[in-house]
Amino acid sequence: MMRCVTNYEILQRNNRGYAMAEMSGKIPEEARENQKIYVCAFRETDNLLVVDWQQAERMAKDWHVRIRLPEGGPYRLEACLSDKACCLEWEKRILCIHHVGVGDLYILAGQSNMAGYGRDTAYDPPCMGVHLYGNNGKWDIAAHPLNDPTDTIYPETAEYNSGTSPALAFGRRLKETLGIPIGLVQASLGGSTLDKWHPREEGSLYRAMLRRLNVVGKVKGVLWYQGCSDATEVSAGTYLERFCEMVDLWRKQVGNIPFLTVQLNRWGENKAGNERNWGILKEAQRQAAIQIKDVQVVPSYDVTMSDGIHNSSGANVVLGERLALTALRMVYRKPGSIAPSVKRVEYVDDTHIKLYFQEGLYVAPTDRHAEGMHVEDSQGLTECLLAEWEQNGMLVTTKRPFTLPAKYHAFWQDNIPAFIPHDTNGMPMLACYGVNIEAG
Repeated sequence: MMRCVTNYEILQRNNRGYAMAEMSGKIPEEARENQKIYVCAFRETDNLLVVDWQQAERMAKDWHVRIRLPEGGPYRLEACLSDKACCLEWEKRILCIHHVGVGDLYILAGQSNMAGYGRDTAYDPPCMGVHLYGNNGKWDIAAHPLNDPTDTIYPETAEYNSGTSPALAFGRRLKETLGIPIGLVQASLGGSTLDKWHPREEGSLYRAMLRRLNVVGKVKGVLWYQGCSDATEVSAGTYLERFCEMVDLWRKQVGNIPFLTVQLNRWGENKAGNERNWGILKEAQRQAAIQIKDVQVVPSYDVTMSDGIHNSSGANVVLGERLALTALRMVYRKPGSIAPSVKRVEYVDDTHIKLYFQEGLYVAPTDRHAEGMHVEDSQGLTECLLAEWEQNGMLVTTKRPFTLPAKYHAFWQDNIPAFIPHDTNGMPMLACYGVNIEAG
């Protein structure tokens, strides 16, 4: 018997705006030989018939049909047993499936801040039309904790203390803006390292993700939030190369899907020597969005935390919104926002540099504050004192004179300042580390 679409399931729409839903079941024992199975679909919000009755294929003991559902929903799918092809709404129902949608699906991949460890309170409600394929192998309305391990059929990702995640706010914002259902496919695991996701390395979480995709089918994209466990002396320097290879291998398997990623926040227990590795990892995440087509990254270093390394519930709502705004612009080509990222740093004189960002972005410092920015030359680090808006960028003043060669760092340490440059939509500039300062 074919797999039947289930209650609350979201099907990935194709580029023509529909999906094929499989329906199947057992022939009732009381069915007469001349009776047929008919199926249809109603829109649940107003009971409008959206897919007219059509006949299913009847086999010895089973029946099966594929019906074409337009994007939208929620839909109610019905099957009836009848010996006539008219007035079927009065015939005997043998199957009824509720709350089915056709929209876009996103994989939730990475470690604890994607699984979600927010512990405090924030308004982040579930809603019809944002549904979750959970660890128990069932579809339902998405609600925290998205990484619930109860009755899991994916032991590779079992964990027992997750909280709130940015993915729910992401799905809700997309659903409200696009007017289509959004499906979230949970696959993340707290503490997971990149090698667990890399097909040519350990790969256990990658294989667990593929098992989920064997059930839900195609997806629209990936929400990726990972890197804390690789911000080490051993792994930070190779992260960019390995992540680029991972994305390429995933796309060969599941299609050329976009990756929406989150740059690391801070770590309350980070030792001074490891801040460099944290900065290297943040820069690798920034560079991935520059070097790989259809990869974007949003900042998180400015949001609040519920403990030393995990984002708060309110922060997860903010990050979900940032990811959604980025998706709206990058994936859907609609009004949205992308994070400002330093494209080039130019030497002006021995106490000034100029930062250039993506064309068309207005990036302004707050009241000329430059805390969190540094220039590093042969004498070591020097703080930046002032940041002033200039056409196409910012003019930054250093505390002491510096000489080339030199590099620019921003927001790479754990003592994040209160005032951060941002664009007109309020999106903070991405953290960066080791950007070469070019001769003017």
